[in-house]
Amino acid sequence: MLTRSGRTCLNGQVMPQNRLMTIKDELLDSLISFLNRNPLILGLGTPLKTDDAFGLVACDLLKSMGIECVKCEYGIESCLPEISDKKPKALLIIDAVLGRETPPGSIIVADESAIDNGEILVTTHNVTLKTILELLRKEYGVESVMIAGVTPFSLDYGLELTSGMMKSLEYFIEIFKKAFSSYREGIKEE
Repeated sequence: MLTRSGRTCLNGQVMPQNRLMTIKDELLDSLISFLNRNPLILGLGTPLKTDDAFGLVACDLLKSMGIECVKCEYGIESCLPEISDKKPKALLIIDAVLGRETPPGSIIVADESAIDNGEILVTTHNVTLKTILELLRKEYGVESVMIAGVTPFSLDYGLELTSGMMKSLEYFIEIFKKAFSSYREGIKEE
C-alpha cells in the first residue's frame, strides 16, 4: 500500500509477493536517497512499553553492524545535546510508527509531510513530533527529516517486543542493511 506522502510495506502474508517486492524496492530507493544526505540516525522508543521500544532495539542492531545510531529513550528531546553537537542537516528517525489505516507490522518510510497532513501519527512520546521538528529547524538547523519504522502490535507495558514486531524488525533491518550497503557503494564510487 502506498500513501501519498509516505510508503508503507505490509508483511508478506498480507500482500501478493510481486507487489511486496515492488514496495520493498521503493522503500530501498527512499532510504538510499535519504542516506545520501548523510543523516544522523536516531532510534526512538520507550523501553517499558513492548513494541514502542522498536526504535531502540533497531538502533542497537544497527550499532552492532557498525552503523552509527543515537538512542533516544522516551523521545527526541532526550537527544538534543547529541543533535546540537553533531549539527546534522538531516535526521532519520526510527520509531514505532502509528499511521492511519496501517495494520500492525506495516513498515513505513515517510517524509515529514506525512506528519504535517496527519497521515503519520508517529510518536507516543512526551513532545509531539511536529513540535520537535519545528524546534530542530529553528534552533539546530535541521533541513530534512525522514521517519522509518513499523506499526506496533501492542503498546502495553512490557520489556520485550511482541513476536510479530520481532518479525517486522528482522525484515526492517534486512531492508535497512541493503539500503546502507548501496549507500556505502555509492560513496566508494565517488
